[in-house]
Amino acid sequence: MFSSNLLTRCSVLKRSIRFQRTSTDRYVSADTAYRVCRQVLQTFTLGLLLFIATPVVAEEFSSGSAAELAVQTNLLKGPQEDSEIIGRLPKGTVLTVLEESKGGFVRVEVELIAGVEQGWVDEKSIKDSSLEVEENKNLNQKKNKRRKKKRRLPDDEMALLRREATFTYGVYLGGNYGVLAATDTASSLYQGIGGQGGGFWRYFIEPDMTLGAEVGVTQIQGATAINQDTNTSKVGSARLLDIAAVYEYLYEKFRFFGAIQYSLGMSLAEFPSDPTYTVSDIGGLWLKGGAGYSLALNDVVSLVGKGFIGYAFNRNYIGFTTFGLSAYLEFKG
Repeated sequence: MFSSNLLTRCSVLKRSIRFQRTSTDRYVSADTAYRVCRQVLQTFTLGLLLFIATPVVAEEFSSGSAAELAVQTNLLKGPQEDSEIIGRLPKGTVLTVLEESKGGFVRVEVELIAGVEQGWVDEKSIKDSSLEVEENKNLNQKKNKRRKKKRRLPDDEMALLRREATFTYGVYLGGNYGVLAATDTASSLYQGIGGQGGGFWRYFIEPDMTLGAEVGVTQIQGATAINQDTNTSKVGSARLLDIAAVYEYLYEKFRFFGAIQYSLGMSLAEFPSDPTYTVSDIGGLWLKGGAGYSLALNDVVSLVGKGFIGYAFNRNYIGFTTFGLSAYLEFKG
């Protein structure tokens, strides 16, 4: 329709131009004017069609280019939405692109105060690349200075990458199955269900290793087998204050730990009076070990389930052996 209207105007120009004069009083050829008008029209139409037909090329992030985050986004371990989250990067973070787009994700490198971290981010979160990595060393130094000015680091670097925690702390609560070997005249063996609870603090000596302390209270109790003659059984319980040094190794979401613990007797009840036991008789060193599994609730809080076995070295009066499960609510600091 648009092209047809322009041709009609050219035809009108062809008929009317015969009655116009130039500055030299010479008539302009109507056929010549029509041809010029049609040529202009064809050129304009061709250019318009080429403009419309030209595809819009999506932005490509080439390896070695630098870019800036347009929005806050997660740094992932792989190029998938369900990949493990390494940390959270705020808007304005300057990145170096390591690989071109892969499935809508770009592999990048981000420079932090503590070091360099690599991962994948959604390409939609990246602004147009405005900086290029130069191979010349002097130009690289200038570019790094510009980056440092543009990077927006929070006051607490922990907010940038939660994974860079330096310590953890929290509380725990659980149950145990205790075996108490009392050295009374009958050499009785007591077995039963107890519990434990307390608090803990751990420091990262390596990214996958922690060393820390636990303080808590353990209740161990049990009963002997029923005596067939009297149809009765003996019962006994002990309460201990535990102070432990704990080493833990982290492998992905799994935890493996060992501990040396010193327990102080707090109370002792219903054990035989021959011989007479006191709370001082049940204190001593313990050795503990076990494994667990961690479930992240958010960036700073995790729920860790652990199973353990504990063995008391002091077995002169009452020997303790426990098996248990505990739930740890852990906070990263």
